[in-house]
Amino acid sequence: MGMAVKKIRDGVYAINIRIDQTNEGRIRRRVKCASELDALAIEAGIRANLGQKAKGSSAYNINSVATEYIRWMKSHVIGKNDKPRMLKNYILPFFGAWLPDRLTSGMTDLYIEKRLAMALNKAILKAKAKGLPIPKEKKINRAINLELLCLETTVKWGTEQTPTLCNPIPFKIAKLPYNQQIPHVATKEEITAIIDNASDLFHKSLFCAIYEAGLRSEEARKLRPKDINIENGFMIVKGKRDKTRVVPFKDGGRLAGLLALRLKECGKDFVWGNIQSFKTAFNGAKRRAGITSKITPHVFRHSFASHLLEKGADLRSIQDMMGHKEVSTTQIYTHTTYEVNKKYVENTF
Repeated sequence: MGMAVKKIRDGVYAINIRIDQTNEGRIRRRVKCASELDALAIEAGIRANLGQKAKGSSAYNINSVATEYIRWMKSHVIGKNDKPRMLKNYILPFFGAWLPDRLTSGMTDLYIEKRLAMALNKAILKAKAKGLPIPKEKKINRAINLELLCLETTVKWGTEQTPTLCNPIPFKIAKLPYNQQIPHVATKEEITAIIDNASDLFHKSLFCAIYEAGLRSEEARKLRPKDINIENGFMIVKGKRDKTRVVPFKDGGRLAGLLALRLKECGKDFVWGNIQSFKTAFNGAKRRAGITSKITPHVFRHSFASHLLEKGADLRSIQDMMGHKEVSTTQIYTHTTYEVNKKYVENTF
């Protein structure tokens, strides 16, 4: 079988799709496109309408995969989710018509170039209007990296469906340089003060679980009573991409006691369920505790990892308890511990 897309001359491509074995069973079109990739995307769209797959590829272009992915996220992702915004505002206008396995590094490089110019111009105009300094480039780099990661995640989701919606991107997308900020870590005294100043058992047990079990807020929201085993001191946590992990907690400890009380009043569905106002409650407890440093609920999770590391826990164990896919994500906490150890050395010698 010959090529379905053939270049006629610069900017003009012929599309030839066989419907059946007869000469009449063909669709022939001549289209004006900037590149062969655009012509392949048109071919994929035609085949999708016919219920066929594009030759050597899935019939779903990135726009079609993203549409299904956004629909899936509405019923499966709880809490803050910036992916639909990134897809609609940035990724789909640029990549939407293309097939994932037809992308090249040149295209992603061009996307980065255009987004850098767009983001920088927008930031400059905003800063000038408010009389603020020009934002640092690393913040813009991080935003673009998150968009490219969203593109990768969207395509990966498409490849994991049954039947498969698309083929994978054939290369690893290079990201812009960005030094991840070392996470702030609260002291045990600060954490205890905030927990003790929580307004009720609901929030006191919630804050304690975020710290002593290293929970993300969306993980705490989805935790069910059946996932907690007080007698043996562990909970089963459903993390990102519905990946489950087992997190132990101290037998007879503070968290065990608070969870035992919470389980008596929470019902059968969720331990906490709706926690949309918990940040307001957290800030109230922090204010009553007289703490002015920059501590957020997510800092409690950072503190969980850092305090374990300071007590001798190995990175692999912390990675498992945090639910990190890569150990490199967990390694950020070694920087925090390094600063603490450095102070010990300086004070001693």
